[in-house]
Amino acid sequence: MHIKKIGQGKDLVLIHGWGMHSGIWEPIIEKFSNQYMLHLVDIPGMGKSHIIDPYNLNHLVEVISQKLPSSFDILGWSLGSLIALKMSLIYPKKIHRMVLVGGTPCFINQTDWSFGVDLRDFNDFANKLFKDYKSTMMNFYTLQLMHSKHSKLLIKNLKEMNEEVDPPKVKSLQLGLDILLNNDLRDDINKINHRTLLIVGDMDRLTPKSASMWLESHLKQAQLKVIQGASHIPFLSHPDDFFDHLDQFLLAA
Repeated sequence: MHIKKIGQGKDLVLIHGWGMHSGIWEPIIEKFSNQYMLHLVDIPGMGKSHIIDPYNLNHLVEVISQKLPSSFDILGWSLGSLIALKMSLIYPKKIHRMVLVGGTPCFINQTDWSFGVDLRDFNDFANKLFKDYKSTMMNFYTLQLMHSKHSKLLIKNLKEMNEEVDPPKVKSLQLGLDILLNNDLRDDINKINHRTLLIVGDMDRLTPKSASMWLESHLKQAQLKVIQGASHIPFLSHPDDFFDHLDQFLLAA
C-alpha cells in the first residue's frame, strides 16, 4: 500500500479516481502542502500500490484506513469519493470533514436512479478496454476534460502524468470497474454526519451535477459548489475556482 506524505500541518487525505494515481494531485500539492500534511493515496492496483485480494469496496477502505492517522480531513474524487463515503460509514470517528469532487453514491443508472452512467455504455467501455487499452484510456481522458478551456493541452498533460508510473494492469482496472458497477450507497447516506463540501463541474458526464445535488439534499451537513464550464476534473481545468471553494471550506472553523 503506497501512501506518499508531503507537507506540514493538519492531515488531509487525498484519494484519486479510477485508472489514475496520486500524481493527479500535483496542483493541490503545490497549493496546500504548506498548510496540510497531505497523504497521497494510490488506490490498490493503481499507481505504486499492489493489488489486494479480495478486491471490494469494504476491503479497499479497510486496507487504506490502516495506513492513515487517527483523525483527518479527506478529499475523494470520482471513485475516490465512493471510497471516502464508505470510509465515513465504517470509520466515522476518523474523519473530521469530507470534500467530494464529482461525488456520487451510485455510478450506474438504476430503475430509480438516473444520475449516473447508462449500464450499456459502461459495459461497452469495459469491453473496449480489453480490446484496445491505449485508445480506450485516451478516450477516457478526453471524456473527463471535454468542454474545458485548453482541453487538448490538459488531456496531453493528463496522459503524460498517468504514464509517469507503470500503468495499471487491465485486471486492476476491471476490478475497479466492478466496484463502480456493484456499489450503491444511497440507503446509507443519511447515516453520515460529517461536514461535507461537494464540488462538481456543470458539464460533468461521468458523475453529473444531479448526483451532487442529490447528495447535498440527503447529507446532513453538506454544501454544493458547481463550477461552470468544468467537466470531471475541475481541479485541473478550473483550478482558481476549485481552490477558492476548497480554501473557504478547509479554513473554516
